[in-house]
Amino acid sequence: MPSTGAVSSDVQPIPFALGHPRWVAAVARAAVQLLGTLLILTLVPTNLAKVLSLLAFWWVTLRPCKTHDLALFSLGCVIFTGMNAAALRNGVFVFSAPDWLRMPIWELFMWGFYLLHFHRLLAGQPPSLEWRTTAPLVTAFAACFAIFTEPTWLLLTTASVLALALLRFHEPLDWAYVGYAVVVGAAIEYVGVYAGLWHYPALPANGVPLWFITMWGGVGLWLRRLALPLLAQAFANQRLAIPTQSPR
Repeated sequence: MPSTGAVSSDVQPIPFALGHPRWVAAVARAAVQLLGTLLILTLVPTNLAKVLSLLAFWWVTLRPCKTHDLALFSLGCVIFTGMNAAALRNGVFVFSAPDWLRMPIWELFMWGFYLLHFHRLLAGQPPSLEWRTTAPLVTAFAACFAIFTEPTWLLLTTASVLALALLRFHEPLDWAYVGYAVVVGAAIEYVGVYAGLWHYPALPANGVPLWFITMWGGVGLWLRRLALPLLAQAFANQRLAIPTQSPR
């Protein structure tokens, strides 16, 4: 069972000084998580075997898992399952071997992993929640994917919303979450498409639309500016982050 204490000291955020042993360990752990996930997706043969392998691998590499970690993982799974289902219904992309809701069973858990993976590496104190600014921006960003299917329009509209958001939210950690989410997104998208796990019908074979940059970047920003503040309020007796200053 997950404990309810403060986050363990072996889960370290990236803002430690470059080259510090804890920084190196955090980056190495994140690299192992991402590489292992990609290998399982591409090499394990069946959807059921993939999902069982992924869950076991994440349990080992993401431990210790606290209550708020599981809440973040579950939140990602639920929200992005719904968003994926809508995008798949609109023909934005297509999975090669779907099981349920036009997606393979392992996809139901992927976004929970992504969100927890981002937060475990980057951490940082959750910012205060600014509902009046964040809610309209998140709504507009999500609406882009519900309204537009043509790649150019998706890129232009999501880029516009993300640019507006970054005009308001541009602390170093905001940029860190956006930038790292885009890096992970590039790895996931290109490996997934070239491995034949999914494809984008509006593009040539093995093509990845440029709006993946704004989509993944937006996910990173909304994670820090919406999901983490909400979890901080819900789990006020727990620490969702580790102080970002280097230890003495």
